[in-house]
Amino acid sequence: MHTLSPTGRRSAAPGAGVAPGDVVDLRRYRLARLIRDAGRQQGELARMMRQSAQERTQLAEALQGAQRHLASIADNYKVLLVRLKREKDFRDACQEAAELGDLDEMIRRRDALALELEAIRRTPRGAAGA
Repeated sequence: MHTLSPTGRRSAAPGAGVAPGDVVDLRRYRLARLIRDAGRQQGELARMMRQSAQERTQLAEALQGAQRHLASIADNYKVLLVRLKREKDFRDACQEAAELGDLDEMIRRRDALALELEAIRRTPRGAAGA
């Protein structure tokens, strides 16, 4: 610690207590405290930045998982739309065959539609373009 002697001169008193007549240099004391506090604040800031980086990483991973989940939902929706269209086409074809007056043509279409319905049912759920 630096002290001022009664004559106004600075002297270093390492490890020794301040003598009753000596004056403590408050500017150096305050500067040392400011430096110490700044070091603590810098350490706290570094800790907060590391924590923030970890949270950003976790958020990015969560967002990627959500994105994969949404992509899966979209794929399943496409498959569903294709299947619904095929089933609608099948019902329309059945209706047209039922409205025909020619019995042989109705039977031929019925057999073709039955084969198509069997193919629709055999199609795996994940195959959208089939």
